[in-house]
Amino acid sequence: MSGSRKGAVRVQVSRTAVIMKGALVGVLCAGFASLAGSPAVRQLNSSGAVQLLAAKRRVLYPMDHFVDRGYLRPSVQPGSYEQLWYAPLPLTALAPGCGPSVWTPQGNRGAGGAALFTTTIVPQAGGSPVAIAWINQAQAITQIYAGTSQPGGTWPFQAPIPASRYSTLLAAFEGGFQFTPGGGGFYQDGRYGAPLQPGDASLVEYHDGDVAIGAWGSEVSMTPSVVAVRQNLTLLVDHGLVTPQASVAPLITWGYSLGNLVSTWRSGIGITANGNLVWVGGPGLSPVELGTVLVHAGAIEGMQLDINPDWVNFATYTDSVGQGIVGVNLLPSMIFAPVHYLGAFWRDFVAVFER
Repeated sequence: MSGSRKGAVRVQVSRTAVIMKGALVGVLCAGFASLAGSPAVRQLNSSGAVQLLAAKRRVLYPMDHFVDRGYLRPSVQPGSYEQLWYAPLPLTALAPGCGPSVWTPQGNRGAGGAALFTTTIVPQAGGSPVAIAWINQAQAITQIYAGTSQPGGTWPFQAPIPASRYSTLLAAFEGGFQFTPGGGGFYQDGRYGAPLQPGDASLVEYHDGDVAIGAWGSEVSMTPSVVAVRQNLTLLVDHGLVTPQASVAPLITWGYSLGNLVSTWRSGIGITANGNLVWVGGPGLSPVELGTVLVHAGAIEGMQLDINPDWVNFATYTDSVGQGIVGVNLLPSMIFAPVHYLGAFWRDFVAVFER
């Protein structure tokens, strides 16, 4: 289940170019950007200093024809949360007769509001809603965790998530397929739990807490700043398009499902043109439909994670005085309870924390 992809390489974009991009977004989304009092998208970081989001030190994807899907939103109404950080725009409907998908802030909040938003969308007429999560990488760090027995051995970041990190824990979601010889690479802190395969879709974690997604060896590769890598299959979304392979022998290419159904529970993770993450998961999704929803949510590069009802899961968390840590699944029909990421879970997963 490996292949080769050629596409945008992770590169540094000049401050001037990115500021010009931010200004263009301000024009396209003038109804929202005007709330910020500036055509450039701005954020309030944890220290209270105002800065241009586009000037953040992380690397951006050079996909100029994809617009940023976000805006600054101060208080929505009296008594509601205050959102000073970048946040996503509502998504237009995919299925006829459905309205736009409006995002809801979730999980622990920082000084400038929420870094994580979620919504649902119906991918096709008569279909069931699937969940979408949007993660602001300027305000969140993403870490790949090993399970207690997958891929095997002892790792610096390994289940369970320690209680000392609950106050900044935003979310956790499943990794990819179980590791097999020649399938599903895993790397963390200088060691390989499973070999990394050229061309495979890769979720790559860097020292600064950002992650990238791309084909290994052509779009992403090993550098001194790489902390962890999780590979699974080949890219499902590449250069903003669903790969043609999504329609080719789906049960072989994208995994055998219960009952050999092409449309089943599936999940995937993608990255947008301005560097934010989108997770998609739910029932009744073929590989093509999963890729279509990822692209609709803004992904320019994306990969499938896991399939079947038992394994598709995304939980958000809030830690409060007196109540402790509380987790909520994005869909009530998700089987695993959110607490399983806080215990000795045997499979690898991904955790998201406030910066």
